[in-house]
Amino acid sequence: MSEISLTINNIEVKVPEGTSILDAAASAGIYIPVLCSHPDLGDFNTVELSTFIYQGANKIENDITATIDSIRGCGICLVVDETKSELIPSCKTKVAQGMKIATENEVAVKRRRENLSKILAKHPHSCLTCSQREGCIPMTDVCPGSVVSNERCCALLNNCEFQRVVDYVGVLPETPRYQFGNLPKITEDPLFNRDFNLCIGCGRCVRVCQQVKGVYALGAVIQNGELKIGTVDGPLLDNAACKYCGSCVEVCPTGAIMDKVSPRLKEYKDFVPCKASCPGEVDIPQYVRLVREGKPQDAANVISSSLPLPSVLGKVCFHPCETACKKNELLSIPDSRQNAMSIRMLKDFAMTNSILKTPKKLKANTGKNVAVIGAGPAGLSAAHFLSLKGHNVTLYERESEIGGMLRYGIPRYRLSEDVLNKDTNWILSSGINVKTNTIFGKDIILDNLLGNGTDAVFISIGLSKSKNLPIPISGEPSVHYGVEFLNAIAKKNIPAHYFESKSVVVIGGGNVATDAARCALRLKASNVTIVCLEQYDEMPAYTDELIEAQDEGIAILNGWGISGINKTNDKNEILLKKCTNVFNAQGEFSPAYDESITDKLITDSVIVCIGQEANYDFSDSKFDSILNRGLIKVKSDSLETSIKGVYAGGDIVSGPKSVIEAVGAGRKAARSIDLYLGGDGIIETEEGLNKEYNMFIGRNDGFNSLQRTAAKTDDTEIRLRSFEPYERTYTSVEALIESTRCLQCDLRLHLRHNPLPPEKYLLFNKDLIEGLPDGEGVIQILNNDKEVTVIKGTDNIRKTMLEWLNDNKEYSYFIYESDPMFTKRESELLQQYLQKHGKLPDAGDGLDDLF
Repeated sequence: MSEISLTINNIEVKVPEGTSILDAAASAGIYIPVLCSHPDLGDFNTVELSTFIYQGANKIENDITATIDSIRGCGICLVVDETKSELIPSCKTKVAQGMKIATENEVAVKRRRENLSKILAKHPHSCLTCSQREGCIPMTDVCPGSVVSNERCCALLNNCEFQRVVDYVGVLPETPRYQFGNLPKITEDPLFNRDFNLCIGCGRCVRVCQQVKGVYALGAVIQNGELKIGTVDGPLLDNAACKYCGSCVEVCPTGAIMDKVSPRLKEYKDFVPCKASCPGEVDIPQYVRLVREGKPQDAANVISSSLPLPSVLGKVCFHPCETACKKNELLSIPDSRQNAMSIRMLKDFAMTNSILKTPKKLKANTGKNVAVIGAGPAGLSAAHFLSLKGHNVTLYERESEIGGMLRYGIPRYRLSEDVLNKDTNWILSSGINVKTNTIFGKDIILDNLLGNGTDAVFISIGLSKSKNLPIPISGEPSVHYGVEFLNAIAKKNIPAHYFESKSVVVIGGGNVATDAARCALRLKASNVTIVCLEQYDEMPAYTDELIEAQDEGIAILNGWGISGINKTNDKNEILLKKCTNVFNAQGEFSPAYDESITDKLITDSVIVCIGQEANYDFSDSKFDSILNRGLIKVKSDSLETSIKGVYAGGDIVSGPKSVIEAVGAGRKAARSIDLYLGGDGIIETEEGLNKEYNMFIGRNDGFNSLQRTAAKTDDTEIRLRSFEPYERTYTSVEALIESTRCLQCDLRLHLRHNPLPPEKYLLFNKDLIEGLPDGEGVIQILNNDKEVTVIKGTDNIRKTMLEWLNDNKEYSYFIYESDPMFTKRESELLQQYLQKHGKLPDAGDGLDDLF
């Protein structure tokens, strides 16, 4: 393709043939205002017209003779072709050899304002022209200018693309006052609100829905020479088979389509809540998309780039991502678990139908040595990433095999040894040195490590010991403790029929309690009852675990505390007292009881699962110094302890948490330790950093009614015969069906944005100040954070600014307005600042004299 040379504003620009003038200007850093144009969309006249559309209940038909070419776009991007002395739209006019373009020619500026005036006549604009808007809180009942609410702007005020363009183009004094059109406002849809009174007919939303996403939920018709936007097939987004991807919201320059939650979206969690809620920082939408495209290996590569235990987490992750999933807001099913994407199951499908590729080192050997103490999920995670960053990692583990609670706590019916070994072998393949049967505090201590060539230490010893029950126990009752009980089962130290024909009571309401109870059934207990302080909805155990425990026949007694256990006639008598509150007003664990309400249970065996603590029995002054009530104290941002070079994470820091949270702690520690050792802290692998996104998602009629694909499990009777896993991985068909349900919220983030008008803030330097006018006006001075520190009216802008050059204060930017009535404008700006901040600017002489 040949290269075209032209000049824009007397600047020579060279671009490929076929480039629009708008894009050519952008390549040279020259701003041209636009509204209907967008860098990812075809031009205005590429909208495909519908036969009819709906704006709420209003059905609007396309004028029979109208075509999209019969109307023009916004007319805001007009420039002058000086070689022909004519106005042309820069968005659709292609460059030509020798062209001379002027973007700020008086004729172009005037015509832009005239075209904008026509748009503003049908769009609320009182706020856009109000001198007090900077201090305004959008859509509040009180308006400084007493403008009625229907004539005001929306919640995007001061954070709006349309507003920025209006400010740049300028509003003609003769622009007619907006007359409220009383068009429909649609609030019944999930996720988004639509207000047709704010629509300027730019067609961006329709084009992104048609051209980029391929959904065709939004359509356009021409009526009376104007483009009208709405839904196809019915008034609501559901009727139109909308896939709720949010791309229309992303490209809308006004507030005509807005997110229901946080319309000023500033936080990532609002855009992609599944990924934002994942402690492992996995790109969930990307791997779900790859599963949908029939690429489980690629999906597995994305997962394993973030998770060192990808197969394990496909089985046992408690999936906070599913709780956060936007699908929960789409279906009106009481059990929200039936709404969310089945993200964990899709992860399991990808990992089951792929191989783990040998991890690639991100850096050459650094010569730095790191000791990781504890080979549970946090330790394995930290060791994995630190090894990939080129550090020499030694992993110390007290047991004979690595895995921590994954191996010695989680029952095999939830996590098989084959799956666990697949991941641990993959982690070790990067060259990690492992020392098992090594007890922290006995075989290794901090002093010895830090003084013998170890550059950094990560402690992740977990909580592998049960807390004792603080109640009177008489006789010799058959009492087991949860963590030790599960450990013994994992080591096959308990016979297969250990509880045959016996009753078992499990004390506690957490995940260890549900695991212990379900294990007791598999050890042939005749019946199992869980007793806990909490009411059912307060129980810390995962909801899925509780439901499955009940499906297997386990009874749950909520709201009871234990006052004693007695051995009576070969039975255990458990004395109960009513628990009225588990937590105090501050949310702290502080059980309260009604001692007058009591009961008792008679059982053969008791398993106590009321909490966990660290399993260490030694005194080490260094280690003792970082402990606080049995847990290690760390800095929350880095996980570093008070000892330089010593970090900690996982349950020993947080208390009992999930596998994915422990993995997240290991990731965080790895970043911090790598930085401490001179690295860059970037632990993402190639698959995690270099991604291609398929923006097309296609149309699916009835998309919003698609139900979650339930996991298939063995019947309860079969489950209880052994400790074999009972949940079945999705088939390829099931994975395709489930992955198709994803909203793909993240894709909106990969749409480009129109360049915004040049920054109004000017750099505070002598060259710029020398060129300022000598006339009257108002100056605003800003610091490096672009916070206003001075507002000052003056009879000579340049002179005042030159005087301030020598103040030696932290002045970084400035704004000035030429205004002969500068004292009035100064007062207005100060009033706005005071209203917005509740105080006057921190600096500036004589400001208080004005009030």
